[in-house]
Amino acid sequence: MNLESSVSPAPENFGDLVQIIYSSRSLLGGAGLSAGISDILRISCHNNARDDITGALFFNGRVFAQALEGPQLAVSNLYANLLKDKRHTDVCLLQHEYITKRCFEGWAMAYVEGEDGRGFTITPGFLHDVLHPSQSGAGPVLQLMKYVMAER
Repeated sequence: MNLESSVSPAPENFGDLVQIIYSSRSLLGGAGLSAGISDILRISCHNNARDDITGALFFNGRVFAQALEGPQLAVSNLYANLLKDKRHTDVCLLQHEYITKRCFEGWAMAYVEGEDGRGFTITPGFLHDVLHPSQSGAGPVLQLMKYVMAER
């Protein structure tokens, strides 16, 4: 999906800053799981800092949910590359909109696993909401990301 076709022109008083939220099913597993996640985070932090993109990645061992924010062209190019990434499948764009302020300012790529040591767990109900956006939209995903990042 081309991101330019999924968002209306920027309203007045909005700049070029957009936010997307998507979910996908992981193809990582077994012995390569930890190395795969480390690789994603290392490359994402480097590239996102270079491209003025901020965001958060959640992963519970089966499902990714990610928010990305930045200049429209940079986010669109990143999303096009994510669609080709062989480490996940069933990519579902949950939200694409212009924003006036970043939610993840200062985070080239924040990361939270399904259980992060504070008792936070991505529940099956949450996974249902992420994987069925026509029923729940991006709201539950974004609310959860903001909550967890505020606790850090």
